[in-house]
Amino acid sequence: MVSTASILGKRKRVSKKNKKAWRKYTDIGEVEKFLEEKLREERTGGNPTEKSNKDLFYIDKTDIFETTKSKLSNLKCHSDLQIDTRVAPVGGYSGPSKRKKKKRKTSLSCDPPPAKPVSAKTGKYDLWGATPTPKRQQDPCLQPPVKPPQQYKKSDSKLPAVEAPHPGASYNPSFKQHQELLQTALEVEERREKAKIKATKDAAPPIRITEAQYLQEMSIGLNKEEESENEEKKGGEEEEESFVPKPVVVQRKTRVQRNREKAEKQKAAELAAAKTEKQLNKQLNRVKAIKRELTVEERKMAAITAERKEKKEVNSLRPGKYGPGKLMEEQPEFQLPEEVSSSLRKLAVPTNSIQDRFLSMQKRNLIEVRKKVNPHRKYKLKEVEKWRKKLPEEILELTKTKPKKKQNKKKMIKVTE
Repeated sequence: MVSTASILGKRKRVSKKNKKAWRKYTDIGEVEKFLEEKLREERTGGNPTEKSNKDLFYIDKTDIFETTKSKLSNLKCHSDLQIDTRVAPVGGYSGPSKRKKKKRKTSLSCDPPPAKPVSAKTGKYDLWGATPTPKRQQDPCLQPPVKPPQQYKKSDSKLPAVEAPHPGASYNPSFKQHQELLQTALEVEERREKAKIKATKDAAPPIRITEAQYLQEMSIGLNKEEESENEEKKGGEEEEESFVPKPVVVQRKTRVQRNREKAEKQKAAELAAAKTEKQLNKQLNRVKAIKRELTVEERKMAAITAERKEKKEVNSLRPGKYGPGKLMEEQPEFQLPEEVSSSLRKLAVPTNSIQDRFLSMQKRNLIEVRKKVNPHRKYKLKEVEKWRKKLPEEILELTKTKPKKKQNKKKMIKVTE
C-alpha cells in the first residue's frame, strides 16, 4: 500500500481525527513486509539462522549398494511381470461349484460352529480337551436376562453342607463316645425345660379381686347427687384458698455489693486454678502407678477382644435371623444302650433325609426359618338345623302363609249429564 505522502515526497500536515483519515495518510508498508516474512518463516519451518545444525542436517547411514527384495520388486523393469487389473481374465464356463452350496447350507444354521478346545497354559489346540459350549446369540427383540448378584450364590455361614454326625451315633460306638452323646442330649433337654419355666415365671400373675373391690367398682355412678354436692364443696374451698400474689419489686444493687460479688468470683477462680495445679503435680508424682493402671486396662481390653473373636467364631456357625421365626436348638440323634446295634444291617435311621436337608439349608442361611402351618379353616363353619330335626310346631309356623296385601281397586264413577 503506497500512501500519498510517499508519492509527493513531502510531509503534509493533515488532520487524523477519524479512522478514514488514519487509513489514508499513514504508511504501513514496512509493517506488512515484516509480517509477510514472519508468515513465510512459519510455513517453511522457522528462521534457519536461529536453528541448530542438528535440526537443519542429518547423516544418511544407509548403504547405497544394498538391495532388498522390496526394492527389486518396486523396480520399473519388473512392472511388466505384474498382473494388470484392468484386463479381464480369460476363462471358459464352469458349472455351479459345490463349495457355494455348502456355504449356503452352513449360512442357514443359527448356531455358530463349535470352537476347538484350547489349553490355558500353552494356548494351542488340545486334542483331549473338552469342547467348550458355544455361546448362543441373544434375540434382540427379547429383554436381556437378569444376572443375580454373587451374594445369592454364596452363604455367609461357615457350616458345611453335610455335617458329620457324632461318633457316638454309629452302629458300634465305644462306651465313652456313647455317654458323651447322651450327655449332650440331656443338656439340650435341660435348657429347653429352663426356658419353659422362665417363660411361665415372666408372665403376669392372675388378677385377684376381693368382694369389697368388686362392690365398689359395681356401685360407681349410682349416687350421683352426693358426688355432685361433694364436688361443689371442693370447688368453693379452692376459691377461698386462692389469693392474689403481691407484685415483686426488683431492688438495684449498690456498688459495694457488686464489688463484693466480683471479688468472690475472682477468689473462686483462683481456688479452682490452684486445685487443678495441685492435681497435676500429684499426677506427675504417681507416673509409675498410672503406667500400671494402663497395663491393667490393656490386658482387660485384650481379654475382651479375645472373647469377641470367640463369640464371632461361634456365631458364624449359628444360623442368622432373616425372618420372624427362630430356629430351635436341634436335639442330637441318639439311641439308648438297649437300642444300640452291633451290625450295620440292624441300624435304625430315625431321621428323614428331606427334613435333614431342609434344616441344613436353614442353618446355612439359605432359607429363612419358617413355622409349620397346621391345617386350619379361614372361616368358621355355619351351623344350620336340618328340617327333619325341627319340632312339628316350628314347622307349622314356617309353613303358615303370609297375609296378602289388599289391592286398592279404583272405583268407577258414572258421570251423569
